[in-house]
Amino acid sequence: MSSNINRRKFIQLGAAVTAAIPFTMSMGSINNNLESSEESIRIGVIGTGNRGEWECYILKQTPGIKVVACCDIIPAHLQNGLNEAEIGAKGYSDYRKMLEQKDIDAVLIATPQHLHYQMAIDAINADKHVICEKTLTLNTEDALILSKRVKSSKKVFQVGYQWQSSLLFNKIHQMVQDGKCGKITHIRCNYNRNTDWRRKTEDQKLERLLNWRMYREYSGGLMAELCSHHINIVNWILDSLPIKIMGMGGIDYYRDGRETYDNVNTIFEYPGGTKASFQAITTNAFESTTIVIMGTEGSIVIEKEEGQIAHYYSEPSKVKSVLSDDELQKIDAISSATRKAWARNEPIPITVENNTIDDLETTRAMFIDFVDCVKNNKTPISNIDNGRNAAIAVDLANKAMDNNQVEYWKAEYNG
Repeated sequence: MSSNINRRKFIQLGAAVTAAIPFTMSMGSINNNLESSEESIRIGVIGTGNRGEWECYILKQTPGIKVVACCDIIPAHLQNGLNEAEIGAKGYSDYRKMLEQKDIDAVLIATPQHLHYQMAIDAINADKHVICEKTLTLNTEDALILSKRVKSSKKVFQVGYQWQSSLLFNKIHQMVQDGKCGKITHIRCNYNRNTDWRRKTEDQKLERLLNWRMYREYSGGLMAELCSHHINIVNWILDSLPIKIMGMGGIDYYRDGRETYDNVNTIFEYPGGTKASFQAITTNAFESTTIVIMGTEGSIVIEKEEGQIAHYYSEPSKVKSVLSDDELQKIDAISSATRKAWARNEPIPITVENNTIDDLETTRAMFIDFVDCVKNNKTPISNIDNGRNAAIAVDLANKAMDNNQVEYWKAEYNG
């Protein structure tokens, strides 16, 4: 791409940033197609704790799919899931028994991370389609084995990265791919919170069950539970995988028996020298959940954890090198306010029609994609490939921090 924005590109970029455009197919038309289908997909949910119960509620509002079974080893959690399921839905404490239910077409796995691998393998062997929550597996070896098993099956396999179903993220992805920011040189991702991340319990027998994110046996910690979302988005936006990974982390504030870090900071290097940093801390919420994409001709800032908002910032030197103040006034393709904001390097909103406004809508959009894929034998937007790649990247990042060394992406990781 030219180091300067020519006049035509400037006009086109202004229109692309400020215009609201539909993505592929409107959600309304997809809903109509699914609602017109004669039979709904019958799904069982494995793990109905906080996330699983919430997803049961969302599935209830998703056309073309019905929750007909729930499974959890904690009775109260199981009942919470059944409260959101179809009338007459069956409850299980052993997921293997649930997989024997012949009229179940698919399963949603919303359990702690260390259980994903075996449950997904068993579900595929039971001839079920699968939605598996992120992060896909606890380690690289399991991610590679599961990937091969999924690819050898004829089942639809979706990984729970709902942001890829966001219309806004899809527009940003297209803008980056079209070169609207120039060459991407740096990306900065924050997932900051001011909380101990711990669930309170008076029964110490439930400590490890409820606070599984705190223990290495069950979870990859902050990298898996939070940064994984950002890693998946960066891989997707750059359409590439990291070459090497380095970082630092520690248990430096919450001395409460946890094993996973209470702060992580990692740097990924991608082909062409692009650097991406991934930070998650539990002692300060400043900047909260933010992605900053920086290119030679502009930057995109994405804010909020769900129902994201985004803005484009032009590089002022690029604009001024092409357009004088007089020329700016002559352009009709973008509004006067936008022209002035652009010239002052002020943020320009990136908008789409019918953008998802919260996690319910974004996760529901992901489930709608799953239903469409099952009914029409398609590959989900978030699938085994990007799920595997994110899981491996998380594992390498944790190893880099644990061992204080650089970890390198190997050819055999490419599935």
